Amino acid sequence: MLNRKIMVSVTEVSGDLHAANLVQAVKKIDPRVEFVGIGGEKMERAGVEIRAKTVHMGTVGVIEGVKYYSSFLKIASKVKRLLKEERPDLVILVDSRDFNLRLARWAKKLAIPTLYYIVPPLWAWNDWQIKRAARNITRIIAIFSFEAEVYRKAGANVSFVGYPLVGLVKPSMSKEETLQEFSLDGERPIIGLFPGSRGHEITRLLPLMLKAASKLDKKLKGVQFLLAEASSVFRDKIARIVRESKIPIKFVSGDSYNLMNISDLLIITSGTATLEASLLGTPMIIVYKTSLSTWLIGQILIKLPYIGLPNIVARKRIVPELVGFKLTANRLANTALDLLQSKEKLEQIRIELRKVAQKLGRPGAVDRAAKIVIETVNSGEGEI
Repeated sequence: MLNRKIMVSVTEVSGDLHAANLVQAVKKIDPRVEFVGIGGEKMERAGVEIRAKTVHMGTVGVIEGVKYYSSFLKIASKVKRLLKEERPDLVILVDSRDFNLRLARWAKKLAIPTLYYIVPPLWAWNDWQIKRAARNITRIIAIFSFEAEVYRKAGANVSFVGYPLVGLVKPSMSKEETLQEFSLDGERPIIGLFPGSRGHEITRLLPLMLKAASKLDKKLKGVQFLLAEASSVFRDKIARIVRESKIPIKFVSGDSYNLMNISDLLIITSGTATLEASLLGTPMIIVYKTSLSTWLIGQILIKLPYIGLPNIVARKRIVPELVGFKLTANRLANTALDLLQSKEKLEQIRIELRKVAQKLGRPGAVDRAAKIVIETVNSGEGEI
């Protein structure tokens, strides 16, 4: 068997994690596979030769992406050159909708097969976009059964593997050990703050979260706050915002699952972390805020009545969402207070989250995805 070269494309922190796990699983099957691409530190540790660091550039919306436009142009030029000169046997696209759908079109013109893993939520957008994606992508690995149905109907070659973090989202310590590690009192309320993994999310959401925390601190006796860092890329930005707020808060880096596990409630940015919290059964309030233009475009294009992944998987609203103009510090603090003062409401959310976890499939999704990668790259095309 010839040695194979696979290119991986990621521009998000969460995608960096998923891609790293997939690369490690592929290497277990065939250590000779060579990986190159764009991404972050987790991919690099997994053995990918990183040609450009991109995870700091993940955005949602038009206005939010403007500041990274020149960087994207440079990276796009580098990626095009890589495709033409090195001719990888397969390109794996991970999340990062706008950039990766362009990359898929470039690869198709060069007759290089593409495999999309963690497909962007096109099932929330217009049908023509789904059909265009289906035409340009050789094969899709779907992590949700309902998205597999949508892409299959659009004519895509789809394999459903289940959610890749099922079986992997586990605390490394018991609750008692974690409380001791963070010097917390288990008899007092604990709120975990997850301001997101994108720069614009942190800028928009963290100050608002901290204002809500200040209000809760006055209303809820003995409340304790933990703040999770999704990536070291934004450490200085987060530290500066926290310092300016003067809120007593414990800063936690690289320990998200333990933080989630001991929290009574999470205030969490919409994204992958909400499903990680679901797998741990931790109640949450999902928040998001974009620019006005992005919000208006979303109102026109997005078909779903909610944006939080736990609610989308459940197909009903099981956890509160505060999005756009509905998200204010007062409303966020009052919603959190309402939940924390009702054991019944918190327990009902935990019950519904257990149902969501069951819908995410069996453990081993990453290994199943890795087998599809090997089959696809060895076939030289998307059909098996």
